[in-house]
Amino acid sequence: MRAWQRLMIALARSPRVTRLMHGNAAASRLARQFVGGLTVEDALAVARRLRRDGFRASLFYLGEYVDDAALVARTVEQKIAAAAALGEAGLDVHVSADPTQVGYMIDDATGRANMLRIGSAIAAQPRQGWGCLMLDMEDVDLVDRTLALGDELRRAGIPVAQTLQAYLRRTEADLPRLIAPAMAVRLVKGAFAEGHGRAWQTRAEIDRAYLRLADRMLAPEARSLGFRPVFGTHDERMIRPILALAQERGWPAGAFEIEMLYGVRTALQQRLRDEGWTVRLYLPFGESWWPYAVRRVGESPRNARLLLRALAGR
Repeated sequence: MRAWQRLMIALARSPRVTRLMHGNAAASRLARQFVGGLTVEDALAVARRLRRDGFRASLFYLGEYVDDAALVARTVEQKIAAAAALGEAGLDVHVSADPTQVGYMIDDATGRANMLRIGSAIAAQPRQGWGCLMLDMEDVDLVDRTLALGDELRRAGIPVAQTLQAYLRRTEADLPRLIAPAMAVRLVKGAFAEGHGRAWQTRAEIDRAYLRLADRMLAPEARSLGFRPVFGTHDERMIRPILALAQERGWPAGAFEIEMLYGVRTALQQRLRDEGWTVRLYLPFGESWWPYAVRRVGESPRNARLLLRALAGR
């Protein structure tokens, strides 16, 4: 990890810096590049604009690893409100949720009950497109619990999708049972630090694992089942072989998605859209925007000028 990235992570995790930046109007302007606003109404306005521009959205109320019961309750209510707002607007009801932000840091029973409430709110909306509750995947110790949660939600009749991380060695065994009718899986590379026994370590190893998993997700059998692949990546070296494989195997452009972060690599997002591919943008919103926005800045040194210009008030 480079020094610039270490600095950005330190800034993101500092409560003192977070409080300072949340009161800084210039920093708020920076956040607008990566965050859909503070409220559900703000995020809905951005989601509507994205739809007009040919993109779909996945809303995420910011916050992770939350062990405060009041904050957990606030997060759950915001996700339910997002589902209702998207349903009323006739947009895809696609809401992402981390288990650790809705109660799993308190106890599993609280987390399951809250995720069931969110999922039930989504299920109650008119189905539009690939409307679902997308379960985000966090560190490796939560994988079994998150997969079990997905199974429980599906048994309850909730449209639920699952995120898997290519960098984890176990994912090649986890994926096959999720390739099922009307099931969606979002494949990401993964960003947590794990040991060699649990995870692939080098970029080349992770890339090879990602493409092996993509091959399974785009198998003819998966297409015949009505499985829905979602490829969460900004890496064009991954995207282009995946698109070529999908075309070779007869997958229609609307039968799978490329998912990218709002505000990141926008030129590539627009190119993919213009080529006719389905692109969904991960659209975070909420008051806890600073840690998220500064991590996006830290992912590329070229983004450094965004931070400096914002803090300079320009």
